[in-house]
Amino acid sequence: MKRLHIVGMGAVAAAVAAFFFHPHKGADRRESARRGGKRLARHGASVTSLVGIRRRRAAGGLADVRQRVEDALLEELGADGFSLRVIAGDDDTLAVRGEVGSLDLIRRASEVIDRSRGSADVVNLIRLRTPSARDALTA
Repeated sequence: MKRLHIVGMGAVAAAVAAFFFHPHKGADRRESARRGGKRLARHGASVTSLVGIRRRRAAGGLADVRQRVEDALLEELGADGFSLRVIAGDDDTLAVRGEVGSLDLIRRASEVIDRSRGSADVVNLIRLRTPSARDALTA
């Protein structure tokens, strides 16, 4: 029985080594495990939901989505779109930041982002611009 246990543990160790040291996919798998471990330490979630093998996007995939979202915002919002920035994050997400003058512009920007983002994760961090003292005096 003990011998069977040792052989079984050896087989599991060999399978894990083959999985993580695969010549073509091993680097991606190790990076995915590291990324999942960092998220686990931050959020305390279960390992199975965090450590997974993601499909790799094409080399310029996130950059293409970023450009597409930026172009759509400028086209739809006009001059107000220039106050918004689309920033690529560390974990394959994009963030849209900036300030606009009305809640309607935030709603319109959200709709544009939803239409143009495709399957990418985009976080909307657009804020409502607060009027300055100078604006209050001129109004």
